[in-house]
Amino acid sequence: MTVRFLIHHGCFSHGFHLCCLLVTAASVACDRSTTPVSPTTQPAQAGNPQRGGRVIIAIQDEGARLDPHLVTDAGSMRLIENIYSTLLRYGATYGEVEPDLALRLDQSEDGLTYRITLRENAFFHSGRPVTSMDVRYSLDRIRTLGVRADHFAAIDHIETPDAQTVVLRLARRFAPLETYLAHPMNAIVDREVVEAHKGRLDDVDAGSGPFQLASWKRGQHLRLSRFGTYHLHDRPYLNEVEFRPMPDETARSTMLQTGEIDLMLSIPAKDLSLIRDTRHVVVESVPGTFWEYLGINVTRPPFDDVRVRQAVAWAIDRDLINQLVKFGRAQVLDGGHLPDNHWASLNESMYPHRDVQRAKSLLAEAGFENGFETTLKIGSNFSYQVRAAEVVKQNLRDVGIRVTLKAMESTVFFAALGRQDFDMVLVGWVGFVDPDEWTWNLFHSQGKYNQQSYRNPTLDALLDEARTTLERKRRKALYAKIQQIVAMDCPMVFLYANEQISAYRDRVHGFTVHPTATTISLRDTWVSASD
Repeated sequence: MTVRFLIHHGCFSHGFHLCCLLVTAASVACDRSTTPVSPTTQPAQAGNPQRGGRVIIAIQDEGARLDPHLVTDAGSMRLIENIYSTLLRYGATYGEVEPDLALRLDQSEDGLTYRITLRENAFFHSGRPVTSMDVRYSLDRIRTLGVRADHFAAIDHIETPDAQTVVLRLARRFAPLETYLAHPMNAIVDREVVEAHKGRLDDVDAGSGPFQLASWKRGQHLRLSRFGTYHLHDRPYLNEVEFRPMPDETARSTMLQTGEIDLMLSIPAKDLSLIRDTRHVVVESVPGTFWEYLGINVTRPPFDDVRVRQAVAWAIDRDLINQLVKFGRAQVLDGGHLPDNHWASLNESMYPHRDVQRAKSLLAEAGFENGFETTLKIGSNFSYQVRAAEVVKQNLRDVGIRVTLKAMESTVFFAALGRQDFDMVLVGWVGFVDPDEWTWNLFHSQGKYNQQSYRNPTLDALLDEARTTLERKRRKALYAKIQQIVAMDCPMVFLYANEQISAYRDRVHGFTVHPTATTISLRDTWVSASD
């Protein structure tokens, strides 16, 4: 067995270079894709962490439920991720993972067995100790419920030889397994609490994370309180965390400036300069994982013709949308969709500039020299996507495609998206880490979130090969081919990848702005005297 993670005396020993030499696994543990950039405004030296206090966080969408194994929306994830613990967790550097409930992880040389040793001092909020039986129950629940079942589809069976040991036996090698063990929604749940609530965790706390659910008044706030027997005895420092849903981005910015809230997870580009100049506010940015695209339903004529989809791709002025909507701060995606800060980025420009004549020629070849009418759906709560859709409409009108915009309330919009009830949509994803996460579920014919109904047998074979290939160089080559095929077939027209820009009052310390937008660093966050 090769030791993948090992903790001595409470400290995590990565052993990055050693593990990369000893095994061929191109696991996230050996990835150092990017290092977050320095804050644009540095806070004063804070001194030693202090206990107590609370942090109020403004979020755009409240979320629908608190079951980590069922949610897919970012709003729900922000509410959930600090209630639960996972076997591994994302590190401060994008691509790294580190232990959480797992004290030690050993991987066999053939990559088919993972032996996990659990902490002995981890407890659920109910007071029960976290055991191997809860881990097996949780992983089986994830696989049964189906939302992220593919994350653990390679597991043949799970053994629990004792209360602190879990053995994962894989049917095939699976390169992204460690990343998926760290996914905040692949949480370990208290099986007794789940069973007591007949399998439903919509508004129930079954976690062992640094904070426990105190109250949830929908539309107003969700409050978390410090869990006194969290497995890191000195954490969390905060007594309370409060999330407030605020769909209006101007209201969020104003309340941060006045000190009515402490932390704003995402700063709109239009407000950046103003917030940056506000006293007692720290603005921090890192290369982000929030990427946006124009999704095309490939089963609906005329979009079942690849030439029509390619015409759309050539007609879109990505640079213009970036300037008008993102103030030039986003990274334009004119090739593959993995951004430059990812080790598997394509780094190839396939749509280097807008080409109206090429778009018109493709439409004529497909029999639509006079264009056609179609509908573009967007979520009305996302004003920046509404603005981008307006530019897309103008772009497509120039080549004869007459677009009707349909702005829909978020829950209605995402329900339509899930049913594939659209011609085109403008939307985005956030939080992906391993390239498998960026591709398989979105473009494989069996992918859970292949909302464009895209099918390509050649691509399926490449995606399956890539997730079972452990050697980094080979994986990178495979994902280059995957991105090239997708960019040419155009089930999505990629637009741009955004920075992750957050801002907080300078009384807040220890919070890490992470590319995935996760807030799990709240366990390390503390507050000093009010500003």
